[in-house]
Amino acid sequence: MRSPLVLSLLLFCTPLWAQTSCQPSSESCDFYLCKEQEHPCGPRGYWQEFGYPYCQSFLQDQAEFPSRTQLWLQRVRYCLQEKVMTFNHQVSCGDMHEQAMDSHVSCYIETGFCELDFSERSLVYWYLKGALFNAITWKEAQLVHRACWQKKNLTEATITN
Repeated sequence: MRSPLVLSLLLFCTPLWAQTSCQPSSESCDFYLCKEQEHPCGPRGYWQEFGYPYCQSFLQDQAEFPSRTQLWLQRVRYCLQEKVMTFNHQVSCGDMHEQAMDSHVSCYIETGFCELDFSERSLVYWYLKGALFNAITWKEAQLVHRACWQKKNLTEATITN
């Protein structure tokens, strides 16, 4: 008789942050603030140092981008947030940061970054310029560039054959 009562109390007394279910969005960056509450890593963690600030920067200035880039920004914003949902959230903040950064390459490629023209891609890199001083971000940018180069060469080879 006592255990159902204890279970009920535990369910109703669970803090709200533990009940939170962060949802990816193509129109918002609140996901990163929610993840910080679920898995706090502080100001040097991925959520606060990279995810939220860069997401917010792109979101605030989205109207300044060409329409094709605006559509890409929405797709990549959702992809990046969705990928984080698949991670093991029992890892350290450092491992979480590395996993999140590693997901950038696949999201950029899958959502059409390579199909943007040079000026559009350059504008995206311009917004990321502060992060490119970080070795992990630089590595990811090189991987994206390499993937786009390979994709372009493969496309050209297919067209000429």
